[in-house]
Amino acid sequence: MAFKFGNAGGSFSRFTIKNACAYPIWIQQQNLPGASVITNLAANNGSVSYDIPAAGLASTRFWPKTGCDASGNNCKMGQSSPPCPTAGCAPPVDSKIEATWGCLFSDPSKCASTPQGNKIDMTTWWNASAVDGYTLPYTITISGGDGRKACSSVDCTGLTAAGCPTDDDLSTGGKFPQYAHQNEQVTGPQSGFVGCFSTCMKLNYPTYGGDNGGAPQGSALQMYCCPTPPIQPAQCSSGPVEKTKYVSAIHSMCKKTVYGYAYDDGVGLRNCSSDVVLTMTFGPNCP
Repeated sequence: MAFKFGNAGGSFSRFTIKNACAYPIWIQQQNLPGASVITNLAANNGSVSYDIPAAGLASTRFWPKTGCDASGNNCKMGQSSPPCPTAGCAPPVDSKIEATWGCLFSDPSKCASTPQGNKIDMTTWWNASAVDGYTLPYTITISGGDGRKACSSVDCTGLTAAGCPTDDDLSTGGKFPQYAHQNEQVTGPQSGFVGCFSTCMKLNYPTYGGDNGGAPQGSALQMYCCPTPPIQPAQCSSGPVEKTKYVSAIHSMCKKTVYGYAYDDGVGLRNCSSDVVLTMTFGPNCP
């Protein structure tokens, strides 16, 4: 299904989420006015489609939650935004998609603006990286669009609980020996797997098993979070983060279709023509 530029108005179903897990999941979304904030998807075949305004829409985010109450909150996995449980919100390691949806109007004056005040153009920018971590396995497939190379699909069906490293060396080559043996599985008040920390998030989160090494600019963190400044992209890519078990696992489990750390060969951010239709499927083989 493809859309024609210059449409007079309205909104169109440019994004669908499907549940291929063997149990129900809830989808939490941010910044899509008029859509349910939390949607319950039935096991094995539940799906929801989202209408995106023809004028475009900036800074949306969608992620899964599991083990929730009837309202879709107090979840075992994915409760990374308020209302937070007593133990605090879970770390934002969610398997997610973040997208700014392109404008379908041929007249730029009719297009929406970003929070920075810039007009949205005829490009849909989206990102499904594992820079923060992951929870459920997923794919993102593409239909329509103009076929550009930068608009490629994502295959993270290989993400598993067992694939999350339990003994990763984040010592920066021995400089910080206290971080030489890091368990990156997220631990909290619930039992079982509730997510996997990325290298940066592991050293930068205060609860749920995070080591909270300080701000990303801190010396113990900077080669895993790669804040710019002071760390330049080439310096980051040639540093210790590329050699971690976490990044190796992400490259393997996601077939190098998402990036596992900042500046990871630029494989994370996609750009598609605004008439593209994206489908994100969680599962199968959900932990």
